[in-house]
Amino acid sequence: MVNIKGANTMNLYESIRTFDSLYYKALWKKILGKLRHHRYRLFPLSPWEEVVGTGEAIYRGIQAIPIARIVGTENRFSDFDREFLPLKRRDRQRWARIHALYEEGKPLPPVSLVKIGNFYFVRDGHHRISAAKASGALYIDAEVVEIPIPQDIPQDSPETLFHHLEERAFWEKTGLSTIRVTVLGGYLELLRLIQCFQYSSCPNAEKARTQKGHCLSWEEAVSGWYEHCYLRAVKVIEESGILRRFPNRTPADLYLFILENLDLLRKAVCFVPSRRTITQNLRKLRQIARAKQL
Repeated sequence: MVNIKGANTMNLYESIRTFDSLYYKALWKKILGKLRHHRYRLFPLSPWEEVVGTGEAIYRGIQAIPIARIVGTENRFSDFDREFLPLKRRDRQRWARIHALYEEGKPLPPVSLVKIGNFYFVRDGHHRISAAKASGALYIDAEVVEIPIPQDIPQDSPETLFHHLEERAFWEKTGLSTIRVTVLGGYLELLRLIQCFQYSSCPNAEKARTQKGHCLSWEEAVSGWYEHCYLRAVKVIEESGILRRFPNRTPADLYLFILENLDLLRKAVCFVPSRRTITQNLRKLRQIARAKQL
């Protein structure tokens, strides 16, 4: 916990003004990001831990860490954006006091980070990182714990690293190396669907359990989901020809999109009138027009 008392009053006022400027900048970035489908949020740590595990964490001590390499958080991804601009108005006073202390050169305790590959996730110290970056700092002292990963995985960006980590985890857990997903987080979602199949009451899963006479093992759930759910859906997708409209997407991408937007697609179908409905409405319009002429 940071002692935020003792900041100079004038510096505090300036820091409040700085916070207001950054807050509104973050607000506009959030709005524009949603409109343009840009990623502006910090990565949550839990999906990364899900694909790499947490059993072999190594303490690396206190180090000077490049702020640009801090891309995620353990639990505050709605409080700051990817550039650590503040998103919550309630943080105004606290942020301003920490920023004022940075401006005065006062020492502050190191932040706490988790390292995965070349990138870092915040456990404690979000305000300090945000204030330090606003003050122009390129590095920040941090107490680091590292979760090791294989060295042969590309790390050009956090998105690239995560995609390869989840891809490797999916293939190792299922053996389904023919499935390709380009959407970030897609492989994890497929794993959740297999887990759902393993324990759900859907007809295909119930039939498989009845045939086996026991609860499905993970291997049985993988093969059952692949045969009864995934392949059937992909067959429909491929026969529809829709993949020609999305040359950079895979059948698995479309499969996940359909499942995620199933309710919306059903509603959209309801708004598409049939040929019979169109004909009936045209007849009614003609009748109304003739009545007006009379």
